Amino acid sequence: MSGRLLFVVEQTLGHRAHTLNLERAISESGVRAELIRLPFEAAPGLRRWPGLRSWSVRASWTARLEISKRLRRGDLAGLFIHTQVASLFAVDLMRRVPTVVSLDATPVNFDAEGEHYGHRRQPAPLELGKRWLNRRALHAASAVVAWSRWTADSLAADYGVDRARIHVIHPGVDLQLFDAANRQRDGAVRILFVGGDFERKGGPELLAATEGMPAVELDLVTAGPVPARPNVRVHRLEPQSPALRDLFARADIFALPSRSDCLPQAVAEAMASGLPVIATDVGAMSEVVRGGSNGYLVPRGSVEALGAAIRTLAGDPAQRRRMGEAARRLAVDRHDAARNNRQVIELLASVAGLSPTLARSA
Repeated sequence: MSGRLLFVVEQTLGHRAHTLNLERAISESGVRAELIRLPFEAAPGLRRWPGLRSWSVRASWTARLEISKRLRRGDLAGLFIHTQVASLFAVDLMRRVPTVVSLDATPVNFDAEGEHYGHRRQPAPLELGKRWLNRRALHAASAVVAWSRWTADSLAADYGVDRARIHVIHPGVDLQLFDAANRQRDGAVRILFVGGDFERKGGPELLAATEGMPAVELDLVTAGPVPARPNVRVHRLEPQSPALRDLFARADIFALPSRSDCLPQAVAEAMASGLPVIATDVGAMSEVVRGGSNGYLVPRGSVEALGAAIRTLAGDPAQRRRMGEAARRLAVDRHDAARNNRQVIELLASVAGLSPTLARSA
């Protein structure tokens, strides 16, 4: 059996960095495959349709159209959809083509973290309908990739997905792009923050926690507005850009005190860069930040606890070094994007009836 593999990947938030890593893995594997990006912004022709203003509807509808086009060519052997939001309108197509659905969080996970995303639960009948749609899509998949154990547990408990079909595969980080060997420490203690949504990612708490701290500088990579302050630099940078990688190389501490989050790509990039991480205990964060080992987890919204963790690390270079080394080891052991995405490709080849060798030569 031979055929093409199709990867359909949404481009919201940190999923753009995941797409770049997945695209490299596909190229290096030699599989016969195509990757389609689902942009978050609606195309001008779609904006006039009220239903397509919803990301869930827009992503699902666009994914269905793109998958249908490829199906008409007649050589589609396997389908990968990230996230399940994009799979909701493609269930009949998924039943025709072996499919792997990948997700960073279930809707139930998102409900738990959704307040600071601007997300609100709908009236009970709508929530039941949402649960049915997601359950239907997840059960149509041949296999499901969860980015974390937090997500895997929800898939099983809340959506009845057989654990034998759930594969926990972290999205990972490019260990060559973000390399602890490139560390460039100099001068004042530099704290790096990377989060497009400044408020949701806890930027205001970080500013408050470091107010008046001597010899501490902040580099804030964000799309949101930031009040001007001495020793604070604001950067507008693209994922994996050379300028962003340089900030990781020059930092001493990575801080992401998110009010709500799932499993941020930036945390894996910080660990790969050999940085101790200070984060809040939200979403799946505790699966990557191990308090006292590679960083500290602080309570959501606690400026006092955040400030204490920063002061501890800022005043102890030896501890920063030990925690940074532990962070790098964890990134290598569990968050290598090349290895993890190769597992994703091999899983898709397997459910498609292709051996990895056959998939590469198809």
